[in-house]
Amino acid sequence: MTPRKKDTEQLSKERVLGAAMDIIEHEGVEGLSMRRLGAELGVNPMAAYHYVPSKAALYDLVLDAVMESVDMSVIDRDQPLVAQVKQAARAYRAAILAHPQAIPILAARSIRSETGLRPIEPMLGLLFEGGLDATEAIAAVDAVAQYVLGGTLGYYHHRMDTSLRDAERDFDELPLDEFPHMNRVLVEAHYAGFDEEFEFGLDAIVRGLLSGPRYQIRR
Repeated sequence: MTPRKKDTEQLSKERVLGAAMDIIEHEGVEGLSMRRLGAELGVNPMAAYHYVPSKAALYDLVLDAVMESVDMSVIDRDQPLVAQVKQAARAYRAAILAHPQAIPILAARSIRSETGLRPIEPMLGLLFEGGLDATEAIAAVDAVAQYVLGGTLGYYHHRMDTSLRDAERDFDELPLDEFPHMNRVLVEAHYAGFDEEFEFGLDAIVRGLLSGPRYQIRR
């Protein structure tokens, strides 16, 4: 009889990550634990620790997996710089929306690995081309990333947590003398759509970052 291999010999970091992503996709981040991971892999939970030493390290692997899927090849170098920066932002957004259940991890953890930083590198290059210095460029990356992540976080909660959604109802009648501008909006405005509102804000942010003069950052 061929002896059974040890659990650690049956695993790989790729298998562990794949199982973690499957759990998150179907059960959310709250469903991910080392015990649950072991059950998904069909091994003793301690075997996974050979590849992922802690739950925090597992979260970092998930973060890297999402960042690795950011496709910066969509940047068209023949386009104006504003368009290129917007293409980079859309690539980041597309990767997040492809893994919406991982959004809480993206929102809570900082990027530290080469894998996670790799898609940020071309974004910084574009900002340097636009005349930003190093301090301004990293602040600009943060501004765009926070805008993208904030919008997708709202999308995540709306899609995933039905208990947080508003019931379909009209606004209560607002006193015209106290809310003249809101009353005008309610009469004249319409919801442009999730993607359309994102593009509206993205265009304003990117043009503002590249047009200057930029604010003086305290050093």
